Parts: sequence; C-alpha cells; structure tokens
Amino acid sequence: MKKLTDNTSLGKLILLCNVVVLVLFIISMLFLMKFDKTNQAVIQERNHYNKLYEGYATAQHPLKQDSAEVAYYQYKLDTLQQKTAASKDEKKALDESIEVTKQTLADKKKQQADNLAKLAELEKEYGPVQKNWEQLNADNDAAKKKFWVIAWITIIAFLAKTFVFAMWGAKNNQNLQNIAPWMKDGMKPWMSYVAWFVPFYNLIKPLSFFKEVWNETDYALENADVVARDENKIDNSNIYMAIWWGFLLLSVWVMNFILFLTFFREGAFFTKFNHGGLTVGAIVVMLIAMGIEAFLIIQYNKKNKKLVDNESKF
Repeated sequence: MKKLTDNTSLGKLILLCNVVVLVLFIISMLFLMKFDKTNQAVIQERNHYNKLYEGYATAQHPLKQDSAEVAYYQYKLDTLQQKTAASKDEKKALDESIEVTKQTLADKKKQQADNLAKLAELEKEYGPVQKNWEQLNADNDAAKKKFWVIAWITIIAFLAKTFVFAMWGAKNNQNLQNIAPWMKDGMKPWMSYVAWFVPFYNLIKPLSFFKEVWNETDYALENADVVARDENKIDNSNIYMAIWWGFLLLSVWVMNFILFLTFFREGAFFTKFNHGGLTVGAIVVMLIAMGIEAFLIIQYNKKNKKLVDNESKF
C-alpha cells in the first residue's frame, strides 16, 4: 500500500486558479473604476440637482392655492351675477361687489399666470438637469451591478482556489503523517481546512500550517538521506513564506479598503486618494502575493516529487 501521494497536480491547479483569480481581479478593478467614474459624476451633480429641484418644488407650491382662489372668486362672481336686486340700493351694493370680485379675480388670475410663467421658466432649466440626473443614476446603477457580478465571480473563484490550496496542504500533511512518526504531535490534515476557513483564525494559521509542512518535509528528506544535510546552507524559505503571507493579507486589506471607500464614504474612493493609483496598487500587491505563492508552490512540488520518488526509503 502506498504511503505517499503525488500532489503536484493539485499544486499546478492552484497556479492555474491563481491566474484565473488574478485576471478576474483585474477585470473587477476595471469595472470598479467604471463605477467610480459614474459615482463621482452623480456626487458632483447632486448639489446642483437638489438646488434646482428645491426651487422647482417651491415654485409649484403656490399653484394649488392659486387654482383654489381663482375657482373661489369665479364661483363668487357667477353667484353675484345671478342675483337680482330688490331695490336701487341693493343693486348699487351688488354692482360694487361684482366689480370688486371681478378685480380680485383678475388679480388672482394674473398671480396664477405669473406663477405659471415662473414655473415654466424654471422647468426649462430643471427639465434637462432632471433628465441628465436620471441618466447619471441609471448609468451608475448599471455600472454598480456589473461590478458586483464580476466581484462575486472573483470571490467565488478565490474561495475555490483557497479550497484547492487547503486540500493540497492537507494531502501534503497526510504524506508526512504516513512517514514521520513525530508528526503525530503536529497539526492534523483537517487543520488545513480549519486554518483557511475559520474567521480570524485564518489570519495566522495558514502560514504556520504551511511552514510546518514545508519544514517537516525538509527534515524527512534529510533524515532519509534523500537530500544531503548541509549545516552551512542558508534557508530563506521561512522569510519567503512570511513575505508571501504579508502581501496576501495586504492584498485582502487593500481590496476591502477600496470597497469601503467606494461604497461607504462620500466621493467614491475618497477624495484624498488617487483612484487609479490606488487600484494599480491593489493589483500590484496581488501580483506580488501570487508571484511569491507560485514560487513556493513550485518549490514544494519538487519536495513532494522527491518524497514520492523515494517512497521506499521511508
């Protein structure tokens, strides 16, 4: 029965997943920049639109009262004109009331016409602005939806890649469990999944798990004389792993920072930051993290191959 499994294909799959995630990440950043552009346009136009809207809404307020008053005095005039005076004095008083009502009605109609003209004038300015405002919001909503579609695809791809990485780590750990008795006191294979997917725990544990697998594999190879022990050899693998983990955490933090500034702070990304520069920075950090990760995976795949090729020595 075989004690060791060749896990290099899983390592290669992680590299492929990294390429997919990186491409999707870059595309998502481009879509985010598109949303950022439309979002800024909305924010810049908001004060102008609100000012015109308030003026237009204020100009509409007197119209209901104007209509009511014109209707009231028109009804009053019609009622007075239908009355018949019983005496000369009554006729004089009725005629005076009719004249006063006519004048008041004319004043109210003029006031109504003035208010309508004022509203029409405001509408000439407000109409195009309202149309532009609605178009800006429609473009912004469309850009936001497109970003979130690609963002969720990227997140799912990243989670899938993380699962493959956890599986690769678990299988490599299982190899050590099968050949190294001292590993019974170390981390178990299932800890690889826990390390990657338990919140907060996954800020540190994946690195320590990977380090243990890497270092114990080196020890197993040297202990079985597959690799010559060199006391003067300078091993920088732990430094590379620490740098990899630092950049990986930084890439996640930068991405969350960008999303926070985009969706929870006024002014898109944030007026103090260069939008394009921040996005390019996020991409560069992700590139560095994945570049170092690729190097580490390739190097460990070589160790795994040595284990499998020399299985009889364990």
